[in-house]
Amino acid sequence: MDPHNRIQLSQNGKRDKVTVREATHADYETVMKIASPDTFRDGFDYLPAKFQHYVDDPDTLFYIIEFNGEAVQIWLYICMDGGEGALLKTMRLAPKWHGTGLSRLSKQGEQQLLAKLATYFVQRKKVPKATYAVVEQRRKDVRKLLGNEVYSPFKSKVWMKNYRPFLQDVMYFGSDLTSLQQQLVEDSMGSLPALVPIQLDNMNQLLQSDVPSTVLARSGGYAFVDWDPYKLNESNMKRFVGWGHHILVDSGKPFAKSLSFGGSYMTPRGRVYHIDVHCTDEMLCKAHIIGQMKHAQNRYTGMMITFCIMLVDEKLKDAVVDLCVKNLQLNHLPHDHTFALLKHDVPNNLSSKY
Repeated sequence: MDPHNRIQLSQNGKRDKVTVREATHADYETVMKIASPDTFRDGFDYLPAKFQHYVDDPDTLFYIIEFNGEAVQIWLYICMDGGEGALLKTMRLAPKWHGTGLSRLSKQGEQQLLAKLATYFVQRKKVPKATYAVVEQRRKDVRKLLGNEVYSPFKSKVWMKNYRPFLQDVMYFGSDLTSLQQQLVEDSMGSLPALVPIQLDNMNQLLQSDVPSTVLARSGGYAFVDWDPYKLNESNMKRFVGWGHHILVDSGKPFAKSLSFGGSYMTPRGRVYHIDVHCTDEMLCKAHIIGQMKHAQNRYTGMMITFCIMLVDEKLKDAVVDLCVKNLQLNHLPHDHTFALLKHDVPNNLSSKY
């Protein structure tokens, strides 16, 4: 018997079995029942649109934990930068099991999960140097963890007393793109800095400049794209272009000071277009938002759309709200969120542990 497929006695004397298996295309409905997409991210959940991609993607590890044959939990990891890191994209427990004490039994499933993750990376001969997670800062459990300790998938606990997480602020704004088109007139908001779209033909020019080190300093050297952290390298840039992301950079000299990513997918509440702005300058920030919205308007003409705007500088929030509500007459939706990027070092003896 697989030593990681153990049987555990519950308090009532029955034999409870916890198993872990990979998700398949046939698991869509099962996963959606666990994931609660109508409420996750205020109903703007990416998982329904990206589920099939995650199942097929060799850099994604998608697992289902079953308790006595019933699917109760999902774990989704993304292998970052060729194996340099592992991002815990999401971990969700089926609603019926909330508050039932299942977490005590799910520790067994976690051990199986960690063994599968370790095997995956060992087989690739690329043990990650760190694991990452993007968590909502306002949650009570997260605030407690940020002040004391956080769970790491490759090391039972990592103390975080001296750790300063990198934050990102997220806001939602809704509009009919037909009416928005009337507001997207640059003259009504004054002169805005010029931006340049990034494609494969000018990608190397961006990567070879000082932009990655200067623009991404506030986010720890990572580009947040739809909330997820990425290193700004050739492989990831090709991935963004392949995904259809709209990438903008300013034309400042001697080097650019800002960068943004835009992309879209369908959610239970309709189409979302995420705008991820990396800068600290108010006018540059406005230029990126206007530029991304114009691109969305041209691509999704006449559609109802929700803009999910992410900032790495909280000082820009008021200016962005004024731009979107007063100038563009968008509807500022509840709720605003602040997310923290957590990073945990992986022990060197990972392969020997499993």
